[in-house]
Amino acid sequence: MNLKRVFAKFPTGVVVVTTVDRVGRRWGFTASSFSSVSMEPPQILVCLARSAQCYQAFDEAAEFAVNILASGQESVAHRFAQHGDDKFAGLDFSAGSRGLPVLDRALATLECGTVARFPAGDHVILLGEVYAAGVGEGDPVLYYDREFRHV
Repeated sequence: MNLKRVFAKFPTGVVVVTTVDRVGRRWGFTASSFSSVSMEPPQILVCLARSAQCYQAFDEAAEFAVNILASGQESVAHRFAQHGDDKFAGLDFSAGSRGLPVLDRALATLECGTVARFPAGDHVILLGEVYAAGVGEGDPVLYYDREFRHV
């Protein structure tokens, strides 16, 4: 069974999820497994691989931000999908309402309190309650059949 080929046939948006650890270091990862869960209370979920370099930071984080990428931000998605020392270097991130890294010119942003973590095989599902949201301008970047696509 080749699930990667099957899952590649489902078009998704692309997000970069960010947080700050106990010592103030910024962490982030790229995800396409992101979804709204509830409008009341406003909740979302995102999935993180347990093998990710940033796993411990998110496992301990009380808050995280979801940055929905716009067309033209594919290089940001690539950068946060790789292992690396400072993925934020040279990029335009601002501090959100509670200090979380929020990507300037993102299509939309969500700042969330971590409500729960659910083990899910080789991933963990992060459930967040949204306490701040912002909407930018532009079109989304999509991921389909292992390539970035545009509307």
